[in-house]
Amino acid sequence: MQCLLLLLLTLTFGQAEERNIYITGKYHHNVVSIRTRKQIRGWGDNHFCAGSILTARWVLTSGCCVSTLPESTPNQASTRKNMRVVVFTRTRLTKPTSKNMFGVDKVVLDEDLDGECSKLALLKLDRPISGQKFAIKLPKQKMNTTWLCSTLGWGRMYFNGPYSNELLQLRSQESPMFTCKADCQSCLCMGSFTGRGNMCQLDMGSPLFCGNFLYGVARRIHMCNDEGFMVFTSIYHKRKFIERVLNSARSQTKSRQALIIIIPMLTLFLMA
Repeated sequence: MQCLLLLLLTLTFGQAEERNIYITGKYHHNVVSIRTRKQIRGWGDNHFCAGSILTARWVLTSGCCVSTLPESTPNQASTRKNMRVVVFTRTRLTKPTSKNMFGVDKVVLDEDLDGECSKLALLKLDRPISGQKFAIKLPKQKMNTTWLCSTLGWGRMYFNGPYSNELLQLRSQESPMFTCKADCQSCLCMGSFTGRGNMCQLDMGSPLFCGNFLYGVARRIHMCNDEGFMVFTSIYHKRKFIERVLNSARSQTKSRQALIIIIPMLTLFLMA
């Protein structure tokens, strides 16, 4: 009996090491679930995209997840009162705590288009996230094709299979561009590192992490087949857009803080 149990454990762990998809580790702190305001039948069935935390107030995702604007106004900021962002959750179908559910105050869309929607979108949350400890950085150099990276989301567990309840992490490596999207200079074409695990049915908006750097955001897939590729928008090529939005938000915050200080002082001066 002991020999049989030992054999089963050996086979189980041996198979786990060969698998390319596994339940995530540290990166789950930065991945969010983007949902409609209300669930349909149960918690988590209203999830439709993934995203990643940039700061305490800003989340990055694919523009196709939230864009309903025409091509003539792709960079217009707008509110999305029908959306919710859930943070710090590994299981999609578990009821989140109220402190981990956020509304969206504003959506800022990238000017570059992916078909009829923007490539990237920044979501401003209705309040700051507390408890964020694992900081993700924006890349300062292009991705090296030899790097082993990870993408995370609640996509399909296998080709045309059911969507995962657990947040899954898939190891991936950059593939030659001609194999999936030759006409995109700001894209990253990622394939499964081991050749196992389907790439093209992951969550749209899923982040691509290389070390502690956010290198990509999963784009919309137009064609998909078993063991396919996933196309990511390159964050290295879109840094200026992201930094411009974040810097503008910081400037507005500082201006409001300055007004809070100046107005009482002026009031006291006029009353004197």
